[in-house]
Amino acid sequence: LNITQKPWVRSAFSELNASQSSSIDEASVSVPAKRTRSASTKARASKTATATASKIVDLTAVDDVCDNSPACPVVSDNWMESFAPSVSDELAVHPKKLDELRDWFRHCGAVQKKFPAQICLLTGPAGSGKTAALRVQAKEFGYELQEWINPIDCEEISTLGDQPSGNCYATSQLDVFKSFLLRASRYKSLLAMQSKRLLLVEDIPNILLKDATSTFEELLIEYTKYGKSPLVFIVADSKSRMLNISYKLFTDQLKTNLRIEHISFNAIAVTIMQKSMKRFCSIMQQQPHKALYKVPSQNVVDSIVVCAQGDIRNALINLHFGSLIGAPSIATTKLNISTSATVRKRKATNTLKSIGRDESITMMHALGRVFNPKYEDNRLQHNPEELAEAFYSEPRNFVNFIHANYLPHFRDIAHVNDAVNDIGLADMLLQEYRDDTLALVALNTAIRGCMVANAAPVSGWMPVRGPKRFNVQSTTTTLTEQNLLGVSNISKGLYASEYSSFVKCIAKK
Repeated sequence: LNITQKPWVRSAFSELNASQSSSIDEASVSVPAKRTRSASTKARASKTATATASKIVDLTAVDDVCDNSPACPVVSDNWMESFAPSVSDELAVHPKKLDELRDWFRHCGAVQKKFPAQICLLTGPAGSGKTAALRVQAKEFGYELQEWINPIDCEEISTLGDQPSGNCYATSQLDVFKSFLLRASRYKSLLAMQSKRLLLVEDIPNILLKDATSTFEELLIEYTKYGKSPLVFIVADSKSRMLNISYKLFTDQLKTNLRIEHISFNAIAVTIMQKSMKRFCSIMQQQPHKALYKVPSQNVVDSIVVCAQGDIRNALINLHFGSLIGAPSIATTKLNISTSATVRKRKATNTLKSIGRDESITMMHALGRVFNPKYEDNRLQHNPEELAEAFYSEPRNFVNFIHANYLPHFRDIAHVNDAVNDIGLADMLLQEYRDDTLALVALNTAIRGCMVANAAPVSGWMPVRGPKRFNVQSTTTTLTEQNLLGVSNISKGLYASEYSSFVKCIAKK
């Protein structure tokens, strides 16, 4: 067989072939031969093969050109760690919440010998700095943080030699989670420097979210007995009651029985957010990150703060993508702000055009919109449906605040009558515990009824009072007093709520 080697293929014995071909060429030069047509064709083919072989690229050779040139900046996967706070002064959290967290750490240190298994629950909206605050405080108090991460379910096959028995099983998430709580609290790592350990559970196993409230309660009771380290649960707030883990798993009775410390974080204020954005921009100007980021304008920074709605994580991500070198600038749009109102402080007038999160309001802002309704083109400026959905996770609390504060905002008693009818109807709907959808209907009824009935709200600043719990079970009266007043056939609750005040007025006269 006459196999012709392709010119673009480089043989592993190319050096040997080259030496042999050179010796053959020398021999051919020494022996003169007659030039024919076939010889000229072979000469042209050899020249073409030589030119092609010179163009062959050796893939095994090391290219030194890239080593001399400056390396292009590459965004790492953990780029957010460069902006993570390291001390308490860098945290974007309200100082009062930090004080509450410090007090809990001090309490854990004080009762460490007798009651080491202390439990804390951190709740708040997404991006409110819960995890960052816990990590910084744990580092300052000398705790080693051990975090629970949901494992991947893997089937294990029990075999005997080469013959499988056919028994496939997967370890239960509940057993793995229980093992983590008991082992991680008792035994520390050999490479750990700190002697104190702190367990963090931010990703709760799915098996506990289905319908295992009693199982979760038994698990926590067992941990308080046998655990040796403090335990912290971090749960993000949710609008839906069915998705609100803090409402579903951590009931009031459970928190009272196990003395669980509940610290609720608020959305980050605008002033604190702007301070954190300045710190992020200063980090971008430093040498490790200067080749990767460009300093954004103040207009872009203000737009990011407005669009984040108190979410520091959302603001950092938008700032990251808007400050990359080579990336297009973020588009902004004007806000609908009335120019008639006089504003003392400078406020942002722009927001991001197509990036951001939904508006989130606090309890005080929502109550202000309910008690002081504003109209635009014979329609309410703030939609009652959106206000009800914003507080769907705590309908009873919001209705109680309306009960305690709605009366001073009305001018006419007829308007009060219309509002109290709707609020009373909301109370009746909230008593139905078998259907969770009625809670949203009750909250919507109370908000809409109070806003529509208040045709002429009272202007002026009024403090918001918290709801009070009235004890309708009054002191029991004797049988003689009941017969004297003629209320012997009336229940205690009805007597305390309807007749007690009138009896006191008659007794005074």
